[in-house]
Amino acid sequence: MAEDLLSKDYQKLLMSQSEPPVGSSDKKRGFFRRSMAWLFSQRHFHFKLLSGTAAGVIVIVFLAGIFLYVTLRNHQQEILRARTIAIIRLSSRIENDIVALETGHRGFLLTGKPLYIDAFQSRRELIKRHTEDLNSLILHNLKERKGLMKVQGVVQTWLDTVALPEIQSRQAKNGTPATAEEAFARTESVALGNSLLDQAREILQSLQDEEQIVLNQRMQGQEWATQSTQILDFIPKLERSVLEMQKEKRGYLLTGEANFVEAYKRAVTDFYTYNGYLSILVANAPGQAELLAEVRSNVERWINGSAVPEMDAKSAGQDVTVLASSDNGEALMADIRQTLTNLEKNELGVYQTRTAAASRERVIETSALGGLAFLAVVLLVVSNSYSFVLVRWQLAKLEGIEARIRSIIQNILDGMITVDEQGVICSTNPAAEKMFGYSEKEMVGQKFTKLVPKSYGSEPDAKPVICAWPEMAKRTGHTTLVLGRTRKLVSFPLEISLSQMEVDRQKLYVAMMRDVKERQRFETEIAAEKESLAVTLRSIGDGVITTDVQGKIIILNNEAERLTGWPSREAIGKPLRAVFNIASDPAAQTRAQQSGYRTEAQSILVGLPENATLTSRDGTARVIEQTASPIRDDKNEVAGVVLVFRDITERQRGETERRKAETLEQLGLLAGGIAHDFNNLLTAIIGNISLASLLLPPELSQLPSAAKDYGEMAARLVDAKNASMRARDLAQQLLTFARGGAPIKKSASIGKLIQDTVSFSLRGTHSRGEFQFGADLWPVEIDPGQISQVIANLVVNAHQAMPNGGTLHVSCENFRYNANTTPVVPDLPPGDYIRISIRDEGTGIPEEYLKRIFDPYFTTKAKGNGLGLATTYSIIKNHNGLITVKSQLHVGSTFTLYLPAALHQEMPAEQPRAVTPAMTGSGRVLVVDDEESVRTLVHFTLTRLGYEVMETETALQGVNLYLEKFQAGERFDAVILDLTLPGGMGGKEALKKLIEIDPTVNAIVSSGYATDATMSRYQDFGFRGVIAKPYEAAELGKIVHDVIKSSQVNFVPDYSMQAVG
Repeated sequence: MAEDLLSKDYQKLLMSQSEPPVGSSDKKRGFFRRSMAWLFSQRHFHFKLLSGTAAGVIVIVFLAGIFLYVTLRNHQQEILRARTIAIIRLSSRIENDIVALETGHRGFLLTGKPLYIDAFQSRRELIKRHTEDLNSLILHNLKERKGLMKVQGVVQTWLDTVALPEIQSRQAKNGTPATAEEAFARTESVALGNSLLDQAREILQSLQDEEQIVLNQRMQGQEWATQSTQILDFIPKLERSVLEMQKEKRGYLLTGEANFVEAYKRAVTDFYTYNGYLSILVANAPGQAELLAEVRSNVERWINGSAVPEMDAKSAGQDVTVLASSDNGEALMADIRQTLTNLEKNELGVYQTRTAAASRERVIETSALGGLAFLAVVLLVVSNSYSFVLVRWQLAKLEGIEARIRSIIQNILDGMITVDEQGVICSTNPAAEKMFGYSEKEMVGQKFTKLVPKSYGSEPDAKPVICAWPEMAKRTGHTTLVLGRTRKLVSFPLEISLSQMEVDRQKLYVAMMRDVKERQRFETEIAAEKESLAVTLRSIGDGVITTDVQGKIIILNNEAERLTGWPSREAIGKPLRAVFNIASDPAAQTRAQQSGYRTEAQSILVGLPENATLTSRDGTARVIEQTASPIRDDKNEVAGVVLVFRDITERQRGETERRKAETLEQLGLLAGGIAHDFNNLLTAIIGNISLASLLLPPELSQLPSAAKDYGEMAARLVDAKNASMRARDLAQQLLTFARGGAPIKKSASIGKLIQDTVSFSLRGTHSRGEFQFGADLWPVEIDPGQISQVIANLVVNAHQAMPNGGTLHVSCENFRYNANTTPVVPDLPPGDYIRISIRDEGTGIPEEYLKRIFDPYFTTKAKGNGLGLATTYSIIKNHNGLITVKSQLHVGSTFTLYLPAALHQEMPAEQPRAVTPAMTGSGRVLVVDDEESVRTLVHFTLTRLGYEVMETETALQGVNLYLEKFQAGERFDAVILDLTLPGGMGGKEALKKLIEIDPTVNAIVSSGYATDATMSRYQDFGFRGVIAKPYEAAELGKIVHDVIKSSQVNFVPDYSMQAVG
């Protein structure tokens, strides 16, 4: 904007002012004059200005570096000194520990007292700890480490060969005086111990001397003075410890109390401690070290020659007057005090010398640093003075530049207003005066917010808010949209670019303003068009892709993103074929090639099939239908393509499933009708066969001439009945497929059912069954027909998985499941179950299919319908059970069934069907059935069993006949109602009418639809008994006999319940 132009113009003016005049006489001047002229010329003004300041800064940094170096050097030396002192101190402590260790050893050998053993052991631990500490300090000094290791070896050798054997020997004697030989051996061991420990002490002393030399090399004058101060501080303490030893010894000799002995020992310890410190401090002064050694030698002579004998004599009860009167100890004490006085006097002189040297060092160092600081100040003054001269000359040149800039400001088309920190207008240009309708004189001194009363936030679609100058000032460096107000109170949109500058130490803001009313109008129109297009595209349920003439994507709506798997930000700019991946249509490609298209857009229009398979980015395939329309420019040329497509995969799948469902529904209706009629026929067949069996005269079996024929006839009838029963089971499975429904449960033994079903299903195949059944299987309440269908479905699947034959492993066992059972069976409630496992040796099921195998219509077989496992799952679920599957490719699959056990039921006895007894009775029975053959069979059978039978074809006839007989006092004792009857009224509706007539009616429901809910829950509908077609004559007689003989209980049935299936 305008401020950028002003900045560039300002730089050009500066450059023009800094150029030397043409024809200058610089070459005629001398070097000095040329140098001075260059220093005070306008050339490289900024460089010279920064160079002067930089020179001072460099000096200051250099000076700071020197101070930092001195500080770091002192710090490093202090660390090294501390380490050296620590090494000397630890080596001295180890030396003292060795002496104390030897003292404890000898004390125990002399006295045999345990306290010397305790002192001996504690000193061993101290030597070990002090040695470890010293070793950590000298890790990087190989020579000193070797010396320390030698010290450890010497001490350990002394312990192993001298000290410990003698201590053990002394403990074994237990106070017995030593013999002459033992005394001589002890003398030799003491001498050996002294020689060994002297080696250790010499090594430690050598280490101290080396470290002391290093320490002396690092010491400075002030540190020497400090060291002398420490020596002067420790000498009185050393003298005091000597006096304390003498005092406590005399106290013990006078009183014999043990507390004086303890105080004496503390004084001895203090002496050695102070002596060790002083040994370190005076190590660099041979004279002082010699005096200190003399003091130590005299003290040890006093201890060994005076103190210890006198105190031992006192502890032994001897008269110590003679020993105490000897002046030998007093003479030694006098020598010790004199030596200490000389040591203190010498050190005082050293201290004075060292203090003077330290003062000289401080004066020299302070003077050097002061000189450097003075030099830095001088350089700073010179550089600042030079900079001041340059700036003063430069300001004179800026006046002309300011005039030129003012001319530019007066003539630019954008409004320009200068504002101070309080938001008060300081100056304006003519463009701002014209923009707002005020003169400069009227605007200067006014608040800036008077011209700009409202501003917009940075968020999209932000509403205008009251403009406050502090908030506006925070937007420096950014372009802000505001509302301006003219003198006539007309508002209009403005763009303000606010920049900050500083003039005469006063912060000012320059606001460059531009009227954007026309631009906003155009932007609003364009935004409205874009929003309309965007809303349209978003609301469309179809995918929309727009391309340019080269076939590159320029627009992709949300549905197109979902179907292709490509987000807009990645798809835009890519070729359509890279994103819109459809299966090629050879016919469409041929048409496109024959059309002779010139652009990619024309190719898309011609070569796009109506229906295709779209593969998304993640590999998902969808069937789509699509249309393509051209985008034409003002010359009617194709400028792009709009492609609209929708996913019709679900629609096609739904149509396929609907057709399949319709086919299955029709098949189910056909199968249901066939099964119903088949059951009616089987009822007549089975009933007549069983009736023929009952009608055979038993006495024929006793006649020799007819016995053989009688047996053959009875056997043939049994075979015929068994075949009919298998046909009945087949009809029941057909009904289950056709109508489903609730199971008709009864207590049963599962083992034989499983074995019979598996054997029958594998008959005629290359596979064989292997059975493993647990002992004493619990009874279960199941629908035998449905469970048999489940087993058959699983066996058929297993056989198909083993095309070359194999072994089918079938197991059945009791299974008690609770919270502690492992492994855990998901979705199985705690309880008692029969667990059935069917394991094949087939190809296995892929992992991706395992979760879908129980879905209806899911199949991987070319000729499968996908209903077998779905029916199996439904039947097991209706039995409150669970089915699970595990499979491994090329190994096989295992299906596991969990059926609830009926522990409260007794295990039913298995009896052959042919021996069912026929039960006779008496009473009036009404039969309502639309099949004449069934009515005839029931009439004949019940009549033969002793009943009076009447029959009707329809339910209405049956209700009317029951009402007639009931009113006549000839009530029927039982009514057999067919569930499905022609004429509108079925068995359930007929029962409602009969209950209205006689609430105690004994009704028996009969139907070929054995899976109907009415058959499984007949009592809920008011029936007193149930018999499923087809049935035997004996079974019919038993049901009628039981219903008539049962107690008559009045109850009101729930008629709201409807049949399922």
